[in-house]
Amino acid sequence: MSLEKKLLPINELKVGMITTSDIKLQGRLLLAKNAPITEATIKILIQNYIVDQVEIYMENNSRDTTLFKIATIESLEISFNEFSSNLERIFDTINNIKVNGIDELRSFTKKIQSDFIATKTVVRNMLFYNCDNHDIYRHSVNVSAISFILGKWLGFNESEINLLTYSAMLHDFGKMKIDSKILNKKGKLSYSENEILKSHTIQGYDFVKEIPYLDPSVSFGVLMHHERMDGSGYPLRVKGDKIHKFAKVIAIADLFDSIVSNNYSSKVYSTFDALKIIHEESLNGLDTNYCNMFLNHVINYCMGENVILNDNRTCKIIQVRLNDWDNPILLYNGKILDLKNEKDLYVKNFVL
Repeated sequence: MSLEKKLLPINELKVGMITTSDIKLQGRLLLAKNAPITEATIKILIQNYIVDQVEIYMENNSRDTTLFKIATIESLEISFNEFSSNLERIFDTINNIKVNGIDELRSFTKKIQSDFIATKTVVRNMLFYNCDNHDIYRHSVNVSAISFILGKWLGFNESEINLLTYSAMLHDFGKMKIDSKILNKKGKLSYSENEILKSHTIQGYDFVKEIPYLDPSVSFGVLMHHERMDGSGYPLRVKGDKIHKFAKVIAIADLFDSIVSNNYSSKVYSTFDALKIIHEESLNGLDTNYCNMFLNHVINYCMGENVILNDNRTCKIIQVRLNDWDNPILLYNGKILDLKNEKDLYVKNFVL
């Protein structure tokens, strides 16, 4: 059976896999090209955030690869669900945090960071396999995972990433104080109901700022995650640099999860539609630089995915243009197909 080169997230690496290139840590050789991966290597990769993917040689067996991908997605989904259940317990007993400090919050955050270090797997799960209509706990876990990943991409230091993850996990805690009839209402909220819902940012802030020994930046992220760069957000209607950077990150993660889980205000038909919305929001509401960092990374995870066209052909994505989501460059039967030159063709959806 032939071998092919394949990029794998570090949490999918197995002992004995063979690397295709050198892996270095702070300029020193950690693992040489063509060397087998060891348990020690995997541990160092996870602990030091050197890379989130490693290229290895893999047997060219599409069936095995597909089954492996399915097993990985199912495993990740179990992790998300377990975190959601644990977060529900923490929220239900969160008043204890004011008495006992933030040890449980810190422990939970470290576990999230450890399990979701393989960013490609996490992002692909949300892009292509995300379930609909999350409850507040699953949404908070998703937002924590995306915020943690985006914080790494933006170059936040370890302390900032920890505090950002706390803030993302608690960003919607104020909704626990809102009448469930409003939270679960189907259809459009009345003006007064919408104002009550908006108050969750202040209610969350008022609680989080009282947690002992917790850096104030965590509460600022909670308070401002619905603020927008043009001043159109709430509750303070501040603009630009007046918005805390944690809140800017959480705003992107919050919107992204709402879109891909079908909790957005309008129907979203494909992954490209979700990315287009993030890009459009970056023009006025969301931080442009943060959004571009997010989109440029996520685009990479679309490469190599299969899509179905409106004429029912299945093609493979080989390039996506940042400002032209609707017209990716595809591969079909060994030939290049640029949708920018095919006015009657468009992507219906990704092949899941």
